Amino acid sequence: MGPLTRQMEVRLGPDTTKLGFRVGLHSGPVTAGVLRGEKSRFQLFGDTVNMASRMESTGKRNYIQVSNSTASLLRASGKEHWITKREDMVRAKGKGLVQTYWVKTSVPPGEKSDENSMGDSFDSERKSSSKTFISADGDLHGDQDNRIRKTLIEWQVELLSRLLKRIIAKRCSHSSEVQHSFDVFASEKTMPREEIADEVKMPSFNTRTSLRIASSQYMQLPPEVLDQLEDFVTSVAFLYRDNSFHNYEHACHVTMSANKFLTRVVDPKVSGLDDSSQQAHSYEYAYGLTGDPLTQFAIIFSALIHDIDHQGVSNKQLTDENNRIAIMYNGKSPAEQNSIDLAFEVLGSSQYRDLVSCICADKEELKRFRQLVVNCVMATDVFDKELLAIRNKKWKKAFNGQTESSSDLKATIVIEHIIQAADVAHTMQHWHVYQKWNEKLFVEMCTSYEAGRGPAKDPALGWYEGELWFFDNYIIPLAKKLEECGVFGVSSDECLNYALENRKEWETRGRDLVKSMKERYVGMKEGKSSGMV
Repeated sequence: MGPLTRQMEVRLGPDTTKLGFRVGLHSGPVTAGVLRGEKSRFQLFGDTVNMASRMESTGKRNYIQVSNSTASLLRASGKEHWITKREDMVRAKGKGLVQTYWVKTSVPPGEKSDENSMGDSFDSERKSSSKTFISADGDLHGDQDNRIRKTLIEWQVELLSRLLKRIIAKRCSHSSEVQHSFDVFASEKTMPREEIADEVKMPSFNTRTSLRIASSQYMQLPPEVLDQLEDFVTSVAFLYRDNSFHNYEHACHVTMSANKFLTRVVDPKVSGLDDSSQQAHSYEYAYGLTGDPLTQFAIIFSALIHDIDHQGVSNKQLTDENNRIAIMYNGKSPAEQNSIDLAFEVLGSSQYRDLVSCICADKEELKRFRQLVVNCVMATDVFDKELLAIRNKKWKKAFNGQTESSSDLKATIVIEHIIQAADVAHTMQHWHVYQKWNEKLFVEMCTSYEAGRGPAKDPALGWYEGELWFFDNYIIPLAKKLEECGVFGVSSDECLNYALENRKEWETRGRDLVKSMKERYVGMKEGKSSGMV
């Protein structure tokens, strides 16, 4: 299970290795056969199957539980050392209290193992194989955190490398020559906020280009580009601070969510070498998002870097305390502008010249790439009233105006809304995902408050009402806009449905959850102060 979930994590994103499994075994006679009907299939029937199901459902995460019948067969085979008696009796439906057994698991030589637990054995394996890293703030992270960080870096590199292959494939279809000598910062440097574009130019649709992009998975990136990409992502990972919420894991969750949005944008069907009016119509329906790998790369890149060096406090707090970056950016979106500048400062280093040339063939592509990143990252400042008014005005012009607006304007707005939605995607996903990240943010706010860098009152006092306000005034309206822009096909209402369900659940259970989160936070603090891990 361990190696399998590690492979899945690179493909599917963060949290996959937290998957576990329960196994239940029972031995006895069964009836087998194929049922008639549209979904005919071979099945097993009988009490033995039912009992095996009870063994699974009453088991524990990452354990194998067997019945007394199976245990007796193992003993008769001389394998008694494989099992250990479960301390408590199990109540199985239709059977009453029964005695069951755990199957012992083995681990590689030299690694620790809890005698019974498969989960602990797997954790030992994970910890023993991890390296030690020091974060940007100088804190030494535990082996488990380092292993997770390393796996997330591998996942980011895999995702970005796939998009880089698409960029190269498109470039090859146009026979574009790469200018290896251009300077990333040749132009006069300005503040990112001043670079926000009303609309970013999108490329026109071409069937031949789409065919090349579709076959990009068979391409190989130059080794130096792949090495530089991995080094760059690693550098970015360690520019994130050790906050509870605004950390590298959050950046990966935003990346995963943004990638999910991109995969759900309606894609034009390619069936021939010549352009057709039908394909062009499909392409225009998605405002060109599906046919431009540079735009897709820019969105994922933005998700990766959008909270670099985040201090775990709001822009308002940075401005109120005259923080260095607030002064540097005149109190306007200091966290977002700082993240953009730091990311491009790293990318502009000479050690990433091959990577930059792979992303952008010339100065014009670099300019458009930076425009996309600036618009994306600046869109995550959702509490700036000036930027909010500009975005609302653009939305009204593009989707509610009396006259037809340009496809580029619509594309730009959809791109900004994708990154906004990805940034708060936990509120529009399964309840347990929302709970997890909501508590992380709660802990971060409480930590800042107690450090004298947070709100005027204990965050717990207004957390319940604050979440309801956030759902009603930002999350649900944002989810409705994702549905209204109409580029996500049949899945366009998924975010809205989850947002409404989470809002309803929070309204019912939120007060008790805030109390529990506060108790856990206090317990965590007391544990740290007493030297507990």
